Amino acid sequence: MRQGRWDSRGSRAWLAAAIAGMGCLGASAPARAGAWTLEKGRALVIVGAQGSRASNGYDADRRSGAIPAFRKAEIQALAEYGVSDRFTLRGRSEFRDVRQEGGEPERRTGLGFSEIGGRYRLVQRGGFVGSVEANLRIAKAEDIVDPEQAGLLEGEYEGRLLAGYGFTLRGKATFVDGQAAYRVRAADRPDEIKLDATFGIRPTPRVLALAQVLSTLSVGSAPGVDGYDYHKLQLSAVYDASERISLQLGGFTTLAGRNALAEDGIVTAIWLRF
Repeated sequence: MRQGRWDSRGSRAWLAAAIAGMGCLGASAPARAGAWTLEKGRALVIVGAQGSRASNGYDADRRSGAIPAFRKAEIQALAEYGVSDRFTLRGRSEFRDVRQEGGEPERRTGLGFSEIGGRYRLVQRGGFVGSVEANLRIAKAEDIVDPEQAGLLEGEYEGRLLAGYGFTLRGKATFVDGQAAYRVRAADRPDEIKLDATFGIRPTPRVLALAQVLSTLSVGSAPGVDGYDYHKLQLSAVYDASERISLQLGGFTTLAGRNALAEDGIVTAIWLRF
């Protein structure tokens, strides 16, 4: 895609589409859009897959040690549509296969959480954008987590603040994006705070390089669930095969954590713009 001034129509369209997909397959994280919104009538669909494994975990003192083998394979689909230039409607769903040696059960396969929500742009000044986002997450309650409600639908709610800034770095289109969210969780799980930071740059007109730090922190603890946090680094590249189709490939690792898995994995995705 062509590069131009950050306040031009073409650059806004590219930036919105690029950042909308930047966290789609974030390390064990749901698909997340950046602060930018899609233009009215524009749509973005991202379908991706990720696989991860962990043979170590972090204890309550943040020390790493061996754990029973953990494996996860996941397919995610994200769709976004610009209802207006300032409001983007979004939805996401996922299918996952999780295996844990010695777990009860050892293997769980099926739909994970599905989301529906929207992002509203509050302000845009030059390269700066500030937005808010709200999402409803729905899934079937698991008997291992909430035996009294097993099989029934449970809901979680999330509010998110987003800020981004686009600029030119040595002639390369570049952006930074930061997000903070509070998630009200279902059943007896503790609520969560999500903190995400992204740096993106176009080293060539067809390639977008992304570096992300994705953090999750529990708010206190819950019956049978100790407080936890984990912080992951994801590096990926997105190649524009055409103006409508892009391909993403990358990997992630867990930098630190408390009562959490030390996960490593790969990320792949195809982006479709309409």
